[in-house]
Amino acid sequence: MLTLALWFSHVENTYASDNQDSHASTSYLSQQLEQLVKTNAPDERGLYYFVLPDSHNLTEIPQDPQNPLTLEKVKLGQFLFHETALSINPSNPKHWQQASCASCHFAQAGFRSNLPLALGTGGIGVNNSRKLDPEVSYTNVDKQKILAPSILNVAFQNVMLWDGRAGSHGLNAKEQFVNNTYINRYGLSGLETVGIDGITVHKMGTAAIADIPEYQQLFAQAFPDRPFVSAEVEDKKRAGLAIAAYERTLLANQAPFQKWLKGDRKAMSASELRGGITFFKSSCVKCHAGPNLANMEFHAVGFSDHPSEINGLNLGRSSVTRKAKDDFKFKVPQLYNLSDSSPHGHGASFQTLREVVEYFNHGEPQNLASKHSGNLSIWLKPLNLNDEEIRDLTAFLETGLRDPNLERYVPERIPSGLCFPNNDPVSRKALKCGQ
Repeated sequence: MLTLALWFSHVENTYASDNQDSHASTSYLSQQLEQLVKTNAPDERGLYYFVLPDSHNLTEIPQDPQNPLTLEKVKLGQFLFHETALSINPSNPKHWQQASCASCHFAQAGFRSNLPLALGTGGIGVNNSRKLDPEVSYTNVDKQKILAPSILNVAFQNVMLWDGRAGSHGLNAKEQFVNNTYINRYGLSGLETVGIDGITVHKMGTAAIADIPEYQQLFAQAFPDRPFVSAEVEDKKRAGLAIAAYERTLLANQAPFQKWLKGDRKAMSASELRGGITFFKSSCVKCHAGPNLANMEFHAVGFSDHPSEINGLNLGRSSVTRKAKDDFKFKVPQLYNLSDSSPHGHGASFQTLREVVEYFNHGEPQNLASKHSGNLSIWLKPLNLNDEEIRDLTAFLETGLRDPNLERYVPERIPSGLCFPNNDPVSRKALKCGQ
């Protein structure tokens, strides 16, 4: 018995020693990462520069002065974002009231789409099983010719879309061509601009919800100056402003890295910590440098174009500025919750985040036209990472930056009582609602 007791004592002491070594190791890694993060912060806030605000702390969230955030406006926007009753102008009448904003940007996919080509009105099914309605032509479907970007953490962007054409502030304030386009007619930030214009672009309208008493009350609370009887065009604008207000609160502030930044030194694994160190000491942070790990710049990094691009080339930012120096440049994307869906890249040319990491590690462009344009980013060069560093950096991106609770932003119901985020027959069956 004595021998057995000594053996158990040895095991316990060894386990405790291993735990102490492990704790010491992660503590040392945290110290390294902390120093690197502070070094890359542009001001005296240090670590807190990269902290995303709490979603209910509206005063801390970046916003357009013409669309001040209120809880009432955010609540209305949350419903409208998921409201399939807005889909009232489909190319084919059979698709009436079948899609919503959340059809292409839903929480389970990190507010992206689980498809290379997101399908709104005219698509059937949910999540990555969503597909084109086989009974309609391809031209009658609400779709884009580029990967649907994430709308997570978009409060930190002042222009929107991959080419940045939406929005009158920031970089676009210098681009006369952009400011003269119809999309920026209201002189708003990009998020508000897309919110308003997207209602028309995605074949939506507010007429079908005008007779729903709950929506009338919600609009009155969100916009106290709204006339009792409001014109459709004005309510479309208000709906867009409310949707933008809601989108500004979509913040991945519960991700492990965010918890780590706020003082929880146990929030990230050793692998994630090592990956964070690699991220902040490499050229990754040169572009992914803001609180949402992005910046408001456009870079040519040589990704392939989307296969749906009819003309064979997507010139990105230069399609807006008409300047050759902007050929093949696209807006730097935010990095949170990208592991919730695939593919990746504006052209949907990567299936996994590890493939993206390996691409930047090699530093060779996929798009040869962009290579010969002379516009490739100076940061597209081999990173010279070894296998362990690639694995750790991938872990940081996949799990360190993943907020596991984005469902908190989804309403339990919508005022119309319809199914959401999609209301087509296949989705209704899959969602087990409206039956």
